[in-house]
Amino acid sequence: MADIIRAHDDDWSLVREIRLRSLSTDPSAFGQSWETESTYEDGVWEQRVRDAAWFLAIDDGQPVAVVAVRHEQDSPANERELQAMWVTPKSRHSGIAGKLAEAVFAWAHEDGADTVTLYVGPGNEGARALYEALGFTDTGDRWEVVEDDPEGAWLKMSRGV
Repeated sequence: MADIIRAHDDDWSLVREIRLRSLSTDPSAFGQSWETESTYEDGVWEQRVRDAAWFLAIDDGQPVAVVAVRHEQDSPANERELQAMWVTPKSRHSGIAGKLAEAVFAWAHEDGADTVTLYVGPGNEGARALYEALGFTDTGDRWEVVEDDPEGAWLKMSRGV
């Protein structure tokens, strides 16, 4: 089983590696693209790791899963947002996503939050089922990435910690 670690500032290259792999493997699962993020300079990745708590699943020295959690400036003080959850296809259904989620919930609680939220893209039923199994529920809020496209709206989910 993979070890779950919190990425430190000097782990930014591991975060970049697994994040870019997630974007190239499952491009429709995220609000960003490989084409955009692959052009980021090292300093951008270093800042991203400093600005959020990133957790990695490491198996045999290699990252096989990733998740980030942070407080978004426009969110209530008691909320933290889970972002960028991804597990390599080979490691799916192994319990790694649950272990990453446990790390997120513990960090959010220690950081003073009582709620973790996330957005899941339209048609990403596998992710939605995972999040429901982890205790997340639909808040009823939607994020229309493209204006006037309710079918393409991202679903907001939340759960207590």
